[in-house]
Amino acid sequence: MYLIAGENDDLNPPNDFRELSVIPTQEDILTGERPFLRRNKIDGSYHDAEHYLDVQFRLLREDFVRPLREGIAQLLERIGSTRIGALQDIRVYKDIRLLYPVCTSNGLHYKVQFDNTKLRHIRWENSKRLIFGSLMCLSKDKFESFVFATVANRDLKELKQVRRCDSSMRLHGKSIWWPDQ
Repeated sequence: MYLIAGENDDLNPPNDFRELSVIPTQEDILTGERPFLRRNKIDGSYHDAEHYLDVQFRLLREDFVRPLREGIAQLLERIGSTRIGALQDIRVYKDIRLLYPVCTSNGLHYKVQFDNTKLRHIRWENSKRLIFGSLMCLSKDKFESFVFATVANRDLKELKQVRRCDSSMRLHGKSIWWPDQ
């Protein structure tokens, strides 16, 4: 999926950028189609504030969706091989379990448990892994379906334990489909 510089610069967008979800959709991740993007203007001016906001929002959104899209594609290519190995833009955590919902003052969160025995070497107090707001993509069927979540709480004591540790996440999307583990 390559974008040709300037290809869409003179075109009107196919939809209102305000209607695009900030959280990626399944279509954003699994589609082979190129997103509608226009170049950031360095010389000259934008037509108006609407044009400026549209260009900037779409570029910013693609800056965080593209690594996720490419990382998941890379992971799917390697599934089935004996070792997945390091992936460039994503981290893979296995054996994630959604335990139960928790009502908080910030909305509904889910208690999540995962095996961190292979993560002993990580200095969690200095790590940016699983920090508040980190976007997670959870799947139980090799990304035929998935749900996005953001980290709502990271307990350093739990993460430092070499065993299964708990964390909490806020799930995003139209349906929560995981309880039948």
